[in-house]
Amino acid sequence: MALSPQFLDELKHRFTLSDVVGRQVKLVRHGREHTGLCPFHNEKTPSFTVNDQKGFYHCFGCGAHGSVLDFVMGTQGLEFMEAVEMLAGEAGMDVPKQSRDQIERDKKRGTLAEVMETVAKWYMAQLKGQIGRAAYDYIKGRGLTDATLERFQMGYSPAARTALKDAMIARGIGEDQLIETGMLIKPEGGGPSYDRFRDRLMFPITDRQGRVIAFGGRALSKDAKAKYLNSPETTIFHKGATLYNWANARAAPMTPGR
Repeated sequence: MALSPQFLDELKHRFTLSDVVGRQVKLVRHGREHTGLCPFHNEKTPSFTVNDQKGFYHCFGCGAHGSVLDFVMGTQGLEFMEAVEMLAGEAGMDVPKQSRDQIERDKKRGTLAEVMETVAKWYMAQLKGQIGRAAYDYIKGRGLTDATLERFQMGYSPAARTALKDAMIARGIGEDQLIETGMLIKPEGGGPSYDRFRDRLMFPITDRQGRVIAFGGRALSKDAKAKYLNSPETTIFHKGATLYNWANARAAPMTPGR
């Protein structure tokens, strides 16, 4: 959901950053700033600063930086809109309602994410089956455990030109959805679509909520033109706004002992 810069600025100005940060971090005032132990990494000497005048925090140890919204998201594992709604509720502000077009776009994104989840599970099944035996042996030879494969949902894309396409259509997923998610390539000059990833180790790329939105694939064939291949930009995947292993990383600050 898109919110206006004016609304977000007003929301941030309703809070004194050190008050919000102080709920979880013991702060000591030093001039115009407050300092404390960073909540985003383990440290014994304070390198975390909060500047109420400028409205941001910064850690000179790990580089964490942001506004009150970033702090709430980072320490409580919330999505952007979840943080907005929480702070808006505290501030007594009404969050602008979504337009009908935005609701439809969000619904479409959810459907495409479900498609990608089905694709990820199918890739995982291929890795564990006979067709993915060479890929599985290669991974085991590199020292990866089955637990690691499960955690990162690693899979295998068969070498056949339309293996994924045929399997997904058989499951009721439309060819147009597979093209929109970047899983199929539709030749510009015409002709049938075909699988983007073939004979590759597959690494799902997820959003902050752990939903699969794209893939990275490592070629197993020495003749492959590209050793590594990533999904293209799509409706649900924007490279500049996504980090690999995001869902696992967002939970790290909330893990006891960190």
